[in-house]
Amino acid sequence: MTQEPILQIQNVGKYYGRGGKQVIAIEDISMQVEQGLFKIIRGPSGSGKSTLLLAAGGLLHPDTGKVLVEQQDLYALSPDERTLFRGRNIGFVFQQFYLVPYLTVAENVKMPGIALEIPNLDERARDLLERFRLGHRLEHFPSELSIGERQRVALARALIAEPGILLADEPTGNLDVDNEQIIVDCLREYARNGGAVLMATHGLRTDGFDEVFQLEDGRLM
Repeated sequence: MTQEPILQIQNVGKYYGRGGKQVIAIEDISMQVEQGLFKIIRGPSGSGKSTLLLAAGGLLHPDTGKVLVEQQDLYALSPDERTLFRGRNIGFVFQQFYLVPYLTVAENVKMPGIALEIPNLDERARDLLERFRLGHRLEHFPSELSIGERQRVALARALIAEPGILLADEPTGNLDVDNEQIIVDCLREYARNGGAVLMATHGLRTDGFDEVFQLEDGRLM
């Protein structure tokens, strides 16, 4: 039985003006990610991967095309409606982590869930951190963690609301091989348990994923 796509990107384009000329960020991109699948976008720096993920997650309004998450057209929503929908349905992981330095590990993970009034938030945050081998770091601050540990905290934070899809922009770009594998395994487990993952990368091996999209100069090859 074919799963319904959680994410549908339909003929999406984004363009910028520079010196009187139009610069293509992404053009006529169509793809989808179904429940239970882990797909990646591969391409060199500047190929449009980050732009595509931002558009897919409701953070960057495309100039053409549609983005549907759970059958909802993201850009048909008002900005406030889109923010609420994004918080409940889409998780983000970035290469830069974006952890709040003066909050503990546990507080960083719980932060998105407070506004969404997620029940059993303390227990859920603790369970996620233990799953990511960080149960001993609950009261530590980001500055006390290794780079790999910070990325795992960022991943736990992205999953606190149990979103339908997780968008990951180069989440392993700063990591050594061992930590890279930990992050990929966590993402794979999330997809296997009923989520969906779309991850951008420029250097990760492409074996072991459900589908690989190759992006070059803003276009799917």
